[in-house]
Amino acid sequence: MTTLLPGNALSTVHADDPPQVASQNKSTPPVASARKPLFDGKSITGWSNPYEWGKTDVVDGELHLTGERKYFLVTDQVFHDFEFEGEIKLPEGKSNSGFMARGQVEPNRVYGYQAEADPTERRWSGGLYDEGRRQWLNPLWKQPDAQAAFDRNRWNRYRIRCVGNHLQFYVNEVPTTDYFDPADLSGRIGLQHHGEKGQMVRFRNLTVRDMGQHQWVPLFDAQTASKSAAEGEIIPGWKAIGGGNWTVADGVLQGRASVEANEPNGLLYCTRQFANATFRIVYRFTEGDSGFFVRSKITDANPFVAGVQCEIDDSDAVGGLYQTGGKGWVAKPLHYLDTRFPPDRRDVVRAQWNQARQVPATPVEGDTPADPAVKPWQTMVVSVHGKRIVTHLNGCLAADFVVDDLAESGTIALQLHGNQNLEIDFRSIEVLEPVSK
Repeated sequence: MTTLLPGNALSTVHADDPPQVASQNKSTPPVASARKPLFDGKSITGWSNPYEWGKTDVVDGELHLTGERKYFLVTDQVFHDFEFEGEIKLPEGKSNSGFMARGQVEPNRVYGYQAEADPTERRWSGGLYDEGRRQWLNPLWKQPDAQAAFDRNRWNRYRIRCVGNHLQFYVNEVPTTDYFDPADLSGRIGLQHHGEKGQMVRFRNLTVRDMGQHQWVPLFDAQTASKSAAEGEIIPGWKAIGGGNWTVADGVLQGRASVEANEPNGLLYCTRQFANATFRIVYRFTEGDSGFFVRSKITDANPFVAGVQCEIDDSDAVGGLYQTGGKGWVAKPLHYLDTRFPPDRRDVVRAQWNQARQVPATPVEGDTPADPAVKPWQTMVVSVHGKRIVTHLNGCLAADFVVDDLAESGTIALQLHGNQNLEIDFRSIEVLEPVSK
């Protein structure tokens, strides 16, 4: 027996379905390496406990975790894109555990994505819990197939797949979570003891496959803006149509429109086409109504675009999805709340959303707005995979919706809403892409 003490170094998708049943991602899977063991069955090599408490034993090819306070045993290695498999056996009586995916590690603290092992009557094993941050992201409320996957009277096999910002969990090969989230693109794999005194959680057969890495690639930022633009472009790779005015000052893209000009909508659109992709947009505005279009088609007449817009403004609709040239509003922010979260969890999500909308100004080097009315920089992340669009505002989920008639591909575009006073700045627009080896 070896003892480690603390401190040692897919189915049919409908618009109201829970996010884990969506299987519309048609992107080519990355090339994966061979599966490798994370635990040799004999020692704790490659693992450490960042807490001052908790105890890990190796017994008969298993890891046994015991303790009186919650803690995690984590890998020494940081993983990016990967597929992990492992088995867990919970003890009889009150207990709780789970696997960390891309866990963030500090002394006496581990936080981040967790695939839950929950043997209580609610049966949320395989749900997505954001440990130490936002709490439940994907509870398995009223999802009977996923809830039935875990059997506390046996060993349960988990498979965790993290590629880019796409998280997929399986319990005994039953899909339980399919979620897009922008918070972490790398981190540690971890094993949890929830802190129940006298209870031992057992783990075995822990393996991992390296599936590469993703990174944010700028489509616009201060550096790209300094490069030469081709004829007809406002900035490299982007053209304008319609009303309003686009300029670059000190590396910041500025969009302006006014009531006095009496102009139609304006667009700045990328000359590149996209299918499945995730975008990150950093913006701020003083007033007006803007948006970020995905999989869209530029047209010759006002509003000069047909497609789905992710709303950018200061109203309750920010982050929602509006189909221009189609159905109009298809999903308002928090549309998912009443169907995916039990009543006792909804106030937490609402509070997180209100906080996300009131992000204080973050100082940026060299950025000193003269007008105190200018709003702080905001970050919107938009994931488009298959027919599914997921938006986050400052880390909080705004919308997760399947648009049945979404185009297979199209351009992205920034909007200047016509016939209003509008001032909006964009600091950067990025796309999440695999790192070439």
